[in-house]
Amino acid sequence: SYGMIQDNHIHHLARSVACTSAGGSAIGVDSYYHGVKSDIVGNVVNDIGPAGCTYVQGIYVSTSGSIKNNLVYRVGAVGIHLWHDATDVVITNNTVTSSNFGMVVGGGDFYYTTAGANNVYVANNIIYDNKYGISEQGKTGTANKYVNNLVFQNPTYNISLRNGLKDTGTISSNPLFKAYSKTAATPDFHLTSSSPAIGRGTATNAYPTDLDGKPRNASTGYDIGAYQH
Repeated sequence: SYGMIQDNHIHHLARSVACTSAGGSAIGVDSYYHGVKSDIVGNVVNDIGPAGCTYVQGIYVSTSGSIKNNLVYRVGAVGIHLWHDATDVVITNNTVTSSNFGMVVGGGDFYYTTAGANNVYVANNIIYDNKYGISEQGKTGTANKYVNNLVFQNPTYNISLRNGLKDTGTISSNPLFKAYSKTAATPDFHLTSSSPAIGRGTATNAYPTDLDGKPRNASTGYDIGAYQH
């Protein structure tokens, strides 16, 4: 409990393994031993799992905590995935691209509770160019909030919520990264000066610095995504 996974680059794992239900993830925070309140901040996670394999995740959380300022791309299954007993999670200022699912919020295959994912706060995230965007699955509650996210070019759907929930402040435009590529070894996910993500985020639950350590503050405006322009 109360752990911090911060400032790591985790990449090129399990790219050629058989896709089986044994599963895996680049970063996993699990509740099997009753762990709570761990934070995943400022990590780069890329090229994880066989393409299209539904069992290998990028960031996988099954308890409470936070997921902030992470850059996740080219993940076989889900860039950021909440499951099992996940609840009370803050997910802000992440950039997720080029994966099967950008983000899944849900509960199922429970360890100790059957309440489902509730009180999940999702804001200031860029979910771009995945097959699916933001998806609620399994059992979810009515107190989840989706605020000021940029969700675009996820062809199956951009956002799919349950329980009548509605996202607010969503931007549906190309984020205009400096040098985006699905295949290049080192794409540049910083924002260009024309990006619609600049100044469109909310201060609520934003980490005080971005992935580069650059301050986020009210005077410059809170940007959406892992990088402050």
